[in-house]
Amino acid sequence: MVASLTNAAPRKTEHSLNVVVIGGSSGIGRAIVEGYAKLDCRIFATYYCKEEGIVSLQKKYPGLIDYGHLDQGDLDSIEAFGDKIKEWLDNSYPENAGNRRVDILINNAALGSATVVKYVRSKLATEGKLESFLQLSQFRQQAVEDEALMRVNSLGPLWVTDIIFPLLRNQATATMHRNFGSIVFMGSVGGSTGVFPQYRASDLMSKAAVTYLSKHLAAENSHSQCDVFCLAPGATNTEMFQSSTLNRMGASELSRFLSGMPKCRLIEPEEIASAVVALTTEKWGRIFHGAVMDASLGLGVRPGLQTEAPE
Repeated sequence: MVASLTNAAPRKTEHSLNVVVIGGSSGIGRAIVEGYAKLDCRIFATYYCKEEGIVSLQKKYPGLIDYGHLDQGDLDSIEAFGDKIKEWLDNSYPENAGNRRVDILINNAALGSATVVKYVRSKLATEGKLESFLQLSQFRQQAVEDEALMRVNSLGPLWVTDIIFPLLRNQATATMHRNFGSIVFMGSVGGSTGVFPQYRASDLMSKAAVTYLSKHLAAENSHSQCDVFCLAPGATNTEMFQSSTLNRMGASELSRFLSGMPKCRLIEPEEIASAVVALTTEKWGRIFHGAVMDASLGLGVRPGLQTEAPE
């Protein structure tokens, strides 16, 4: 199911861009949505289970943000999402067919080592299959979760991009202000740049696949007007990182952990969002086409600060 579009009148400026943010209801994704909204961009953001995060931004920036549900591990959901994006573009610019294009696609949604358990079990409960799943061996249960991580985190961004790519701005659909489209993939310091053996292998394998996907698409588009980037954030102050790592720690352990991290702190979602917005809206960003950017405060070049930290 995809939520209906807002009834608020579209708000546009001379330089407004059409931005699609996958996974825009919390954490880095929500910060990215707000970053583009501050520039008066028109945004379509997706959520999986935290609709309220986008609703609050929609109220804060009336006329700029539409949203819909998306399970990027489900092909039916992805196809419905593609139809909704076409409807969104038509509704946003009924008077100007040249603007019926997506300028920027942000592939941010992903499962983590902890959140995959909730994802799998909630889907199975909906299908009436949870009880039989719980009767499986631990090996089988973990295998189901591994498949979900690879499907959602690796194939999902591929399928979403396949749906959106024909709608991206290009030379043939240029306006006086922009003749190119941008795609950003959100990787991770674990899998994209470094090795972190305390996390699930399938989790980091899925991020490594996203990193390869970004380079593959960049190579395919060497002569097109589509720019492709991958950012690999490090330890960021999000609910996902809290679930996978921080919530397991007591107060003293957390204090030691943070003091041992690069620059003795976590990255804030707004910092990653600012980098993404600048990269895709400033002309200088185009020189980074094909780059996989370590955005980890240096954790990627010294992962032992986390992996070898004393217990």
